[in-house]
Amino acid sequence: MNWTQILLVIIFILMVAVFVVPIGFYFWISYRDARQKEHAVLRNYPVLGRIRYIVEKIGPELRQYLFLNNEEGKPFSRNQYESIVKSGKYKERITSFGSERNFEGSGFFLKNAMFPTQREDLRIVQQPKISTYLYKIDNEKLLSRKEHSEKADVDPYYLSEHDQIIIGKGRCMKPFHVKGLIGQSAMSYGSLGKNAITALSNGLGLVL
Repeated sequence: MNWTQILLVIIFILMVAVFVVPIGFYFWISYRDARQKEHAVLRNYPVLGRIRYIVEKIGPELRQYLFLNNEEGKPFSRNQYESIVKSGKYKERITSFGSERNFEGSGFFLKNAMFPTQREDLRIVQQPKISTYLYKIDNEKLLSRKEHSEKADVDPYYLSEHDQIIIGKGRCMKPFHVKGLIGQSAMSYGSLGKNAITALSNGLGLVL
């Protein structure tokens, strides 16, 4: 084998390394993302959806230096968003002893208490338990988040009989007692389609 042939082999290997390997890696990641069942974003947008995890990682820096801080988002700030997501999806409560809000401004604010009301002292009913699934994060990286769901029995937060809302009181034989608050949180079109959001909004309007 002469030097020309050796050079051609080296060029071929470099072309494979530069073009074929990345393309093959792309299709392999795309195949894995499309078949996994943990994240709807990755299943709907293979490979491209992984940019979401990068943006989440560098989000605080982007908001601090280029855009909004954690309390300036509308209609919900980043802190409010994280509080709802962690409480609802991972069943985790956020405990804080400080705040980023400006309490010198006008308005009404909720302040932290040194000794908050204990759960046993709240006027709520927590029986029977609710069987559901909770997400557990196994490993969180820059381009991925490995998590799984586990079956669990959680405490409900039913209203006490004194606080329950009664629908149809005095108008029907069996009025309906609403044990939980009726409401609808903000949902993105990435989670639900416009038809589902419209149906939920119409249903909520009929109840209220």
